[in-house]
Amino acid sequence: MKINPKCLYEFQPAAYTSDGYMLPCCWMDDPPVYRYIKECGLKDEELLLSNNDRLDDIFTSDQWENFFSTLLNDPDNASYMCKKKCGLNINLDEIQSEAKEELRIMNEKD
Repeated sequence: MKINPKCLYEFQPAAYTSDGYMLPCCWMDDPPVYRYIKECGLKDEELLLSNNDRLDDIFTSDQWENFFSTLLNDPDNASYMCKKKCGLNINLDEIQSEAKEELRIMNEKD
């Protein structure tokens, strides 16, 4: 699988979330993606917009660098949403299966 991240190569702007964080795009602010976002650190407290003076401090953080590195160098381990929205030659059934699994895990925790 290959991902052509619209957040890097096209005009897909970053998104500001209602809980005060920036995400690479609005598609990442979706409940089935929350576990992935937390695991890769994009919602670490140090990345709260209120804890930073400049957006560049967030966008150049280790967490964001690792997120983009995964997209470019290890796309099989990227979020299903990145695969769905920016993947090339995707297997839609596989991606939908990943989304269902994320929802199942999320519902088990509630």
